[in-house]
Amino acid sequence: MGTILIEGAVFRVDNQVRRRALDHLGALIDREGPSAIAKAVGDFVAIIVTDQDTYAFKSFTSQYQIYYRERDGAVANRLGFFFDASSSRWNEHYFARHVLLVPGYQFLSTETPLADVSRVLPGELIRLGRPVTRQQLVRRRYGYRLDGAQRREDVAPQILAILRDSIKGRLAANPDAKICVEISGGLDSSFIACLLGEQASGIRGVMFSQPNLPSHAISEGYAREVADRYGIDLVVMPPEELPTSVDENPGYSDEPSDFFWFGDWFSRAVADVAEPGSQVFTGFGADQLFLRAPSFLPYLLQRREYRHFANALPPASALLSRGRTNLGWQSLLSLVPEGIHQRLNRMFGDRGWNPFDVSDVNMRRMLTDSVPWLRCGRTLHAYSTERETRERELVGDGIICDDWGYFSAPRTVTQSHFAAKRLTDASPFCDLPLLDFVYDEVSALLVHDFEGRYKELLREAQKGIVPESLRGRQNDTFVFNSFQLTYVNKAREYFAALLRTAPDDWIDRRAANYALEQLSFGIATSSTRSAMALMGYLGWRQAFVGHRTIGREIAGLISARSS
Repeated sequence: MGTILIEGAVFRVDNQVRRRALDHLGALIDREGPSAIAKAVGDFVAIIVTDQDTYAFKSFTSQYQIYYRERDGAVANRLGFFFDASSSRWNEHYFARHVLLVPGYQFLSTETPLADVSRVLPGELIRLGRPVTRQQLVRRRYGYRLDGAQRREDVAPQILAILRDSIKGRLAANPDAKICVEISGGLDSSFIACLLGEQASGIRGVMFSQPNLPSHAISEGYAREVADRYGIDLVVMPPEELPTSVDENPGYSDEPSDFFWFGDWFSRAVADVAEPGSQVFTGFGADQLFLRAPSFLPYLLQRREYRHFANALPPASALLSRGRTNLGWQSLLSLVPEGIHQRLNRMFGDRGWNPFDVSDVNMRRMLTDSVPWLRCGRTLHAYSTERETRERELVGDGIICDDWGYFSAPRTVTQSHFAAKRLTDASPFCDLPLLDFVYDEVSALLVHDFEGRYKELLREAQKGIVPESLRGRQNDTFVFNSFQLTYVNKAREYFAALLRTAPDDWIDRRAANYALEQLSFGIATSSTRSAMALMGYLGWRQAFVGHRTIGREIAGLISARSS
């Protein structure tokens, strides 16, 4: 017998839901031991305290984190629990990974912002003690199916069923929560809104208006059509109702985000609209599963799927308005070892034409130049090699995924704005049953289909659910670049003050400030992208230190210490 402390939601355990699922989970753990927690389906972290030991577990696609310190056996779901101004040391490698935008570091790495504190990995059970023991209970070996005979209608009904079940599980796990849903008028968020409308009532919707775009009225019309059909109370928020100033004193957040500015404006705005205690549903995560990518071309070559490559090249060429020879050359170049390709690329970096440019099929390789103002940590190549090794161990290397850290992204972006009203992000497209089905059962040729409209597979799953006018739209139009540029220019003084808080041996402040100036003019380079990530880290750290006192600012703390 013992105690189980959970943050997040357990959707089901062996087909049991709600309270019965938790009771069943407790019985399983009593009978089979702590490893039985891997049978729970959900988005959660847990601490298990028995008479003998203390354990911690994180579900495989959880947006929540759980942390531990090996030297004294402390474990908690809030990083602030471990911070001591007189003794804590900041982890320069975490900082360097964040600034260099190394993909997935908050998913694949045990490192945290504090040097002596580690995170529990997805699907991992740790036993606190001396030493800490780690057991990987859940792992995946994802690999695309390439079935040219499979049709969209063969798999779309199951995608719909899984999403419906995911939403049902989230609603059942939080039966008393109010519901808010972000609706852009696009395919992803509208699908989630419609599925919610099938199962619940009293839903509050929020849409961010962009009247400066010619297609805005169309998007707003789609959002209103969804809201009218399913009885959703839709709030359309024009730009002038977004926060007009930068939040220079954000609430507590466990870790930083390079996308922090989005939360500062949009998550703050959602928090103003949503009722306290709401689940805030979004269409986040659909792009990772259903959006076709030109990077599929070099992927096919790498897997020696030459027939599929030859079939995909002509429609991709037409879609991208690039010659077939050009795309074929870029795809071949993407197979050249990254270090060699970067050296070739730099030879033409200051010229008007670069024969080694692969940006049409592999943008990641074109934005990986060194960041000259970063002084600490290791090279991007070294961190990337580590990341790829861990990725193979945890999820395999059989699919295209730029950043497995997207599971934790919603919480890092919203936590400081959502926590005060007890709002929780809900992203059904990120749930493990859907990932398993798409990666194990669906032909990637249906996802990366260059002949039809984008997300044709998702459109097929939406038949009869999403209004036909919306389901047939050609393009989504909500973009963030103009918002980011406006934010950067509003935040110049704040950013300048943050730069003064950076450790001297971590960055060259003068060079970093120059990168910020470039960013304010909309220049996109590795250096300017890293400058934005730097501001996310420095702003987070300032707030973290200011709010680290255990109490209201760190609501929801669960912690334990091994004996």
